Amino acid sequence: MDRHIKVYTNTEKAGILAKEGEKYVFTYDPEATLPVSVTMPQRLESWLSKDLHPIFQMNLPEGTLKETIMERFAKVRKMDELGLLELVGPYVIGRVKYGLPHHNEEAITLSSILQQDTHALFEKLMDHFAIRSGISGVQPKILLQIKDKNTLTTEEYIVKSWGEEYPELAFNEFFCMEAVRFAGLCVPDYKLSENRSMFVMKRFDIKKDGSYLGFEDGCVLLGKGTGDKYYSSYEDLAKALRANTAPQKRLESLKILFKALVLNHFLRNGDAHLKNFAILYDEDYTDAVMAPIYDVVCTTVYIREDLPALDMSGGKIWWKKKTYLGFGKQTCKLTLQEMEAVFDQCAEAVKKAADSMLAYADKHPEIKPFANRLLDEWDKGLGSFGYEPTEREQ
Repeated sequence: MDRHIKVYTNTEKAGILAKEGEKYVFTYDPEATLPVSVTMPQRLESWLSKDLHPIFQMNLPEGTLKETIMERFAKVRKMDELGLLELVGPYVIGRVKYGLPHHNEEAITLSSILQQDTHALFEKLMDHFAIRSGISGVQPKILLQIKDKNTLTTEEYIVKSWGEEYPELAFNEFFCMEAVRFAGLCVPDYKLSENRSMFVMKRFDIKKDGSYLGFEDGCVLLGKGTGDKYYSSYEDLAKALRANTAPQKRLESLKILFKALVLNHFLRNGDAHLKNFAILYDEDYTDAVMAPIYDVVCTTVYIREDLPALDMSGGKIWWKKKTYLGFGKQTCKLTLQEMEAVFDQCAEAVKKAADSMLAYADKHPEIKPFANRLLDEWDKGLGSFGYEPTEREQ
């Protein structure tokens, strides 16, 4: 055994993850009662993998967060995949942990994030809290303990910022998520900071008693590493959701997926990859449900020729309505009446979000040029299904 780390489900010992030669090996503890993944049920035989198992890859830091951690710790420890998990392991999304978290975590107030927000503040928070942020994604983001000064309670949030390459990304995500919420889909609690430098989202994997739910994204469910998050299809994702959600929730999960994909089409989100869809569960797949929808942004406002993240019907294009009708009928088992209702609900939700965005822009005139560019992209999505464009002042 070259190297190994202890793996927990919440505070219970789950097993040992080791690197042996060119293989990764996970062995369950004989007394473990919960699986680390619905794709890796408990057994006496070890789970072997050439690459780090998808469930353990899921929360490896990426992008700016990974760079910050590497820069700080590369001189004092080996910063391979196991090294990264050792550092951020108690603070990852979901119930699988790599070490036990401390209970005296430093917390900051929500008002300091929302009302005193600057890019400089985010960089300071990144520098201070990076090691406590086991979360994937290339966008700058961190996990924070945030205290409500009125109730004196502490809750956990994901805080995102943006750089020059993707201006006003927090604003973009906030109003795209508004459309998702208006469409009736389950979403986490989220807020936009006053200066629009940060998007703040409450974690949805935490139970009332403070323990964590099982969380597995599409990459894990399909047995793929994080690097393969764009190499699949929405048909495969639908099959994985159907196979890994509770039997009584399967048709509901497929309808949620269908509605989310229609919204991504209208909002021109070309980054709805495997890691942006997930399940939540308390025990295992027998009580698993589709996780709230998260990470929805309009990408074509930055990348004009951007395309959808995954295949549908064998290709990656901004598909026509008939393609969605075929996908909905064959893959999601929806009726024509159900699909037409989803199209109308999503179109109305996008227009309602557009009205909300324009009301915001009236109070913040400096954002109007970007807001109009964003609405131009939304209008392309709506128009492709025959809907009227959003209403704007002439």
